[in-house]
Amino acid sequence: MQDQKSNLFTSSFNKDQWSLLKQIAVFFTPVIICYALLEISVLNIPMSYDKIYMKINTQENDIKVMVLGSSQMQAAVNPEFLDKLAINYGSTSQHHTEDNHIMEQSLDRFPNLETIVFELSYAHLELQHHGKNFWKNSIYLKYYGVNAFERRTYFKDRLIFLSSPSLYSGNFIDYYIKKKPPEEFNEFGYRTNNFDGAFSRANYDEDFLEKRKFFIRTTENIDVFANNTPFFYSMIRTALANDKKVVIGSLPTYKTYLKERNPNILRRRDSILNDIQIKFPEVKFLNMESDSITFGVKDYINENHLNARGAEKFTKQLNEVINN
Repeated sequence: MQDQKSNLFTSSFNKDQWSLLKQIAVFFTPVIICYALLEISVLNIPMSYDKIYMKINTQENDIKVMVLGSSQMQAAVNPEFLDKLAINYGSTSQHHTEDNHIMEQSLDRFPNLETIVFELSYAHLELQHHGKNFWKNSIYLKYYGVNAFERRTYFKDRLIFLSSPSLYSGNFIDYYIKKKPPEEFNEFGYRTNNFDGAFSRANYDEDFLEKRKFFIRTTENIDVFANNTPFFYSMIRTALANDKKVVIGSLPTYKTYLKERNPNILRRRDSILNDIQIKFPEVKFLNMESDSITFGVKDYINENHLNARGAEKFTKQLNEVINN
């Protein structure tokens, strides 16, 4: 009799459990399908990352130059104008921590890599590094095979829409609903139609741009500088220890940007550039930050980002430094 009651309880429990599972499945299946469609749709929007993915997975044995840095470096270096096959990993909001992850995890991947180009722009050393949960870590993992999470990764870590829903919701609306002209990229992932910006919308009117308000970092952060500087030195040592040539680039900025820089931040950055020359005499430099002769108003998207025209000029100068 006891066994019969036990069987009835088990049968009843299993039925209740099965009913609950079916209700859960009915609720979540459409959600999962909708998310999957959204993820696929986002991945089909033209982005630089898939171009870089193709390049590093089809020509990894031929890549000779690796470029690292922020959006300034991303905009300034078009690998099309380098003699040696290069990959530009520069990306918006990318700091030295992400650069370091990419470099360290790519050294073995590119057996014929010769040169690594680092960025050290005006306020670079006083920018707080991102933590382990920086949203772009999913980009690095999915497209570059680089784990910047500093932990074991999971399936969700490769989901791009989930990494920044607000950003990719906007991209989805712009591309599929508003039908805005898509970004155009060459085979290296460089955006070749990156002319639209504050300067083009002002018709490159220098009098107007002279009065334009724009964002520039002027807040000093000595503690961050004290942490970031030795970290950057360690990146240089890693590259040199692996027999790579090192080039440090300081990127062009428009004349109004130059005037608004905090002199203390600039002085500290310049002192590090000078110290690197002493400590690492083999390192090469390309400092075009204040070059208002080579770069004019029509070479910029905004005060501190070059457009494709400006990038051609800068990249050709970089090409000479790399080859010499």
